[in-house]
Amino acid sequence: MIIATIKNAERYYNLNRNFKDAFQFLKTLSEDSPEGGFAFEGFRGHVASLNTCDTAQDGKLKTAEAHKAYLDIHYVISGAEAIGYADTDALSPITEYLPDEDYQLFTGSVQKVHLHKGDFCIVFPEDAHVPAMCAEKESKLKKAVVKIRLY
Repeated sequence: MIIATIKNAERYYNLNRNFKDAFQFLKTLSEDSPEGGFAFEGFRGHVASLNTCDTAQDGKLKTAEAHKAYLDIHYVISGAEAIGYADTDALSPITEYLPDEDYQLFTGSVQKVHLHKGDFCIVFPEDAHVPAMCAEKESKLKKAVVKIRLY
């Protein structure tokens, strides 16, 4: 997992051929950006508003997910969230990998990573994650999630 702020995104452009375009798109988003899906050559995703704590209450894990065919970039447009994180090897799978949906669910202990306005994290296949956990307190969150195909 990589955690950084959007103003330093160019440092990561060389990690994936689609990162430059994806981060340049993310930099155009604001609190006024419409919600919904987007798709560009090389990446796709969605913008959503939600209340944190919808996925996990009081830091108690419900389920973590991990992907194999795609990596995620979670970008906070406004508000704050905590994302639960653990290496998939440290967790117990509760489903088989579902290739058509590109996810597998896990249970176990996760660390909380706090993201605020302008922060992003890049989640790789070994990074099980639980988005929309409570940060400092429950808050209204607007975020974008970008999915970039790995193979």
